[in-house]
Amino acid sequence: MGIGTVTFMGSGELTPTLGKVHRAVMSRIAGPVRAVFLDTPAGFQLNVDLLAARAKEYFRRSLDTELHVISFKARTGVTEAEMEAVLRRLEGANYLFAGPGSPTYAIRQWQGTSVMSALRRRLAVGGHLVFASAATIAMSRHALPVYEIYKVGADVYWAEGLDLLGPYGLELAIIPHWNNSEGGNHDTRFCFMGAPRLAQLEAQLPATATVLGIDEYTACIIDLATGRAEVMGNGQVTIRRYGREGFFQAGSVFELARLGKMSESWAPAELTGNSADEAAAAVMETGEDCWVDPGELVDLLVWIRAQLREAKEWSLADAVRDRLTKLGIVIEDGRAGSIWRRGRSDG
Repeated sequence: MGIGTVTFMGSGELTPTLGKVHRAVMSRIAGPVRAVFLDTPAGFQLNVDLLAARAKEYFRRSLDTELHVISFKARTGVTEAEMEAVLRRLEGANYLFAGPGSPTYAIRQWQGTSVMSALRRRLAVGGHLVFASAATIAMSRHALPVYEIYKVGADVYWAEGLDLLGPYGLELAIIPHWNNSEGGNHDTRFCFMGAPRLAQLEAQLPATATVLGIDEYTACIIDLATGRAEVMGNGQVTIRRYGREGFFQAGSVFELARLGKMSESWAPAELTGNSADEAAAAVMETGEDCWVDPGELVDLLVWIRAQLREAKEWSLADAVRDRLTKLGIVIEDGRAGSIWRRGRSDG
């Protein structure tokens, strides 16, 4: 059995539109579908059991599939027997679903627990993980604290996420509700952040990170085995990396290289028994270039040069351009930004 898939939904996880997504993911499962719903992201809400019941009824009515609810509302107060029951049901599932609630609450409850380890293992051995809204954000490396910023008024910052795809070489900041328009007379795009706050947030990201924006009623199915992602639903997926932006409409398929360099030979540490540092060292010792793609290095240098130009550090920006020219990389500046190509400069 090979590696499974991860599906991120922007919103609308219990609507007819994304029912097609659930069915598409289930169609990849050979044999009976063993679906579970993990209620943790909404575990602090008084109506969490109602949300779970709605999900269960939706799967029964719309997908003709029995959905078993795994209740893990909080990590505190869980007995050893209760934890064993949660893990047993997780390990027996091949379709794992979690959705709305609070991203930072979900992170606090799952971070460093056997539950998160179980989710990683299920993915690595062929399980299909489906996350919506808050759960989607929680699985990021750089997680957006929506409530803290939008509702409480905290200064913009990124929380440390669960980094589900980090072991596979992807450093993501996943933002659902990308095209939200609920604000009416004020900007609530980008998961209620609006353009000004998004700009501040992106300025805080390391250059190695990729922003993956997912429209509402839209899903991105990431197939780690094939190295491709498929977009389904009503909207599009937006990728922002090194100051560049790309769009993929529903019905599109794109290579995961768009999100970063995949690490093909690094299995999650939970499966190997090694620490993350040991696993990374093992990859490096092979002598294979699993981490850095030359084109991505050039992208990064071109992005750095753009930042230097914006800061009016003209001499340093020119030095970067000149060194790249000597290496056979030509930078062409235009109104839409800078692009590069291999070849000789006309100058």
